[in-house]
Amino acid sequence: MIAILLEDRMKLTGEDLQRLKQGINALKPNRRLTLREQIGALYEPLMKAKGRGLTNAQLLDYLREQGIMISAPSLFRVLKQLAEQKAQRGVKRGSHHSSENGKRPAPTSSEIARSASVGTVESEPVLRASSFRVRRDRDEI
Repeated sequence: MIAILLEDRMKLTGEDLQRLKQGINALKPNRRLTLREQIGALYEPLMKAKGRGLTNAQLLDYLREQGIMISAPSLFRVLKQLAEQKAQRGVKRGSHHSSENGKRPAPTSSEIARSASVGTVESEPVLRASSFRVRRDRDEI
């Protein structure tokens, strides 16, 4: 039996392998999307619909008509979580001011004056790390 399988395996051609690869790549996973994934995929259109004036009840009814069975509290909880995630991603990506070329714009004179006037009292020298040790001057030579 094993010898027959080995002989059959040896008879595969390059075309057979290519056909098998294409067949494997064409296979679809046998998994349904979770409700969160479904709502996540529809997040932007749902928010645009709300922006156009559709009510939450209308959106919920439409989703149920399309086969997405979700309760109102679950829908709104998922929408809130997705909005928070989107806001966090926006803060991480756009946390600094930049121009189109990716460089920070030069500060204006009012920004410079404002930053200079806030807490600029120099009471003690600032310690800085250096590659060599600085010794105090001595009178001895």
